[in-house]
Amino acid sequence: MLTNAGPLAEYTIAVVEDDEDIRANVCRFLQKSGFHAWGAESAEAFYVRLLRDKADLVVVDLGLPGESGLSLVQRLAAQRIPVVVQTALGDLEHRIAGLEAGALQYFVKPTDMNELVAGIRSQLRGAGAASQASGAGLARWRLEPAAARLVAPNQLVVRLTSRELDFLRCLMATDGGLVSKSALLEAMGHGGVEDGFHRIESMLTRLRRKTLDTTGTPLPVRAVFGRGLVFIA
Repeated sequence: MLTNAGPLAEYTIAVVEDDEDIRANVCRFLQKSGFHAWGAESAEAFYVRLLRDKADLVVVDLGLPGESGLSLVQRLAAQRIPVVVQTALGDLEHRIAGLEAGALQYFVKPTDMNELVAGIRSQLRGAGAASQASGAGLARWRLEPAAARLVAPNQLVVRLTSRELDFLRCLMATDGGLVSKSALLEAMGHGGVEDGFHRIESMLTRLRRKTLDTTGTPLPVRAVFGRGLVFIA
């Protein structure tokens, strides 16, 4: 087994894998290798766990239930979160798709755990060096209420309507916390409207499309089933 690499022990790795045994084994090996690690069985479960635990790098299986692993890779890459793929899908088409989606490395199951850890350490060292070279951390989404605009991490700007601004102001005020459906309805003035949340979802769909078209980056708003919405910046 590879030995612990000093400062890298401070990093936390998330493993998004629907197979419980594989997920547990990978997390266990990462912990023995000196990392902090936690697992999630789906993209949706990952978003919920991310509300309370950090992830410096994410290991993603492409064959996830619900939101696909490829979609998750794209979302993480858009937010500049290092991500590697570990999947049973080893054909050339899937390899190309995974790497083009933003995966830094692509491992095919059954994966040699020492090779996986070596790859993770390499990516984290690279990310750390890039951060030091730039003299700053990763850029975040920024809301500018006075100008009614949302600034993406790549510094491209989305012009907002008054309703979109109110919506994002409500979500982003929690700094990554969950905003319940009832709180959203109240903030948007739809508390007594029968199809109030449907109106919010329709607006969110338009805002997602506008944001992606304008910035090339997906809007990081996550739906937590039955509970509400989260802005993960």
